[in-house]
Amino acid sequence: MTPVYLETSALLRMLFGEAGGDAVAEGLRDSGRIISSRLLRVEAERAVLRFGLDRPEQHQFQASLERELKTLWPNVDFIEITREICELAGRIAPRFRLRSLDAIHLATYYRVKELDPSTRILTFDQRLLDEVGDGVGPR
Repeated sequence: MTPVYLETSALLRMLFGEAGGDAVAEGLRDSGRIISSRLLRVEAERAVLRFGLDRPEQHQFQASLERELKTLWPNVDFIEITREICELAGRIAPRFRLRSLDAIHLATYYRVKELDPSTRILTFDQRLLDEVGDGVGPR
């Protein structure tokens, strides 16, 4: 069982039932451990909130999404956004022109990978996949 680093694009694919979401669910089931940046929780909860604001008529689906997240959170080992993570995020992957939050995810993944080289990333962000070369996503 390989530990996985869960990045927001993958979680949202699974949560909203988009293409590739089944592969994410399978990857999570097959993992021995789910790890992510604390940023995952912020981004996912904001996405669900924005969904509800944009589609108030879908309040039952929003409530279902919120329940699903509450069920998931205890199973995720969150890595805090530390000074070390921020410094690495400011320097890494300049050729990919990553946005700040993506760089934080990548820096956190690199830190986790240092501690456990068997960790793989679950992401649908092609720039992250191109950078790490060993993730699970849309390839």
